[in-house]
Amino acid sequence: MNKKTFIIPVLITLIIAACGPPQDNRARLARLEAQREALDVQIEQLKAEIAGETDATPKQALAYVRGIELQPSLFQHYIQVQGTVESDNNILIPAQSNGVVKKIHVRQGEHVSRGQLLAELDGAILERGIDELTHSLELVTTIYERQERLWNKNIGSEIEYLQAKNNKENLEKKLETLQEQYKLTKIHAPISGSVDDVMIKEGEMAAAGYGTIRIVQLTRLKITASLSENYISRVSKNHPVKVLIPVIGRELELKINAVSQVIDPNNRTFKIEIKIPAREKDIKPNMLSVVTINDYTNAEALTVPYNVVQDTGIGYFLFVAEKQNDQWIAKRRTVTLGENYADRVEIREGLSAGEFVITFGFQALADGQTVSLQQD
Repeated sequence: MNKKTFIIPVLITLIIAACGPPQDNRARLARLEAQREALDVQIEQLKAEIAGETDATPKQALAYVRGIELQPSLFQHYIQVQGTVESDNNILIPAQSNGVVKKIHVRQGEHVSRGQLLAELDGAILERGIDELTHSLELVTTIYERQERLWNKNIGSEIEYLQAKNNKENLEKKLETLQEQYKLTKIHAPISGSVDDVMIKEGEMAAAGYGTIRIVQLTRLKITASLSENYISRVSKNHPVKVLIPVIGRELELKINAVSQVIDPNNRTFKIEIKIPAREKDIKPNMLSVVTINDYTNAEALTVPYNVVQDTGIGYFLFVAEKQNDQWIAKRRTVTLGENYADRVEIREGLSAGEFVITFGFQALADGQTVSLQQD
């Protein structure tokens, strides 16, 4: 019996069963599912017969593509990060006591030497106290010296001698304390360098512990940058780097001087430091820089343009052209990727040298499709 004529009675049976008298729902469901399975089998058989009757498979159109022959070549991967120029000696000098700013002796940009007086706070009260104690100390010193001479001649009482000595020593300590307090009204340069900023004004109140003048030593500059923790095993001390200072258009070839071995838990980065030679006079603190580090090199890498690699979500593939019976056939290849930089990606597995990778026209290709290959 023809399978086409078999399906029609089955459909009629289903319709009659659905429109018939009410029956138990479970029994009806089981019967209908069995009938559906039988129909599925018949439909699949019919499809197979139809496919067998049609031996002419639709031919795919000839695709015109371009490709390159894969050959080993030098491949380098670079890390590029932004850095900042800093000074090893960048000091903000705080006021050591409260007081009104009496005199500022330097200006921004001026060079100063270590120990040079930069500014003074009003110390008039302390000066008067020092004068008073100085005169008092002269008197008690004279009394003490006389008592000492008498005591050495066994004249006078021991109490008088000890009191005179105690008075002298107490005033000496008080005078010393006032003189130290008076020194705190003077702001001196702790290092030699340039005045980067003056943050106080004459006549204003300076507060103890707050910054007044910033001194920067321009002979000891460095660049600091933060790298992702993924690169900590690829970067080490003395690693060569290229540094670009965009604002002055200067590019330097330097080396990393220090690599932190501690990861910042807040941003998962670690710091590197690069010293700037003292001869680079145009580079100033807080300038921005671009640091380029070559962290990976493969002298015999197989690389392709990154855009020819297609992502399936679970892996990567691309198309190559293979010569079969004087025809070029597109073949889909699953590949394993390595490093990528700029527009190139390294192929670790899936390709061999000498194969032709299709670089243009690959978007609509099917595996096994005949192509017309133009070699780049």
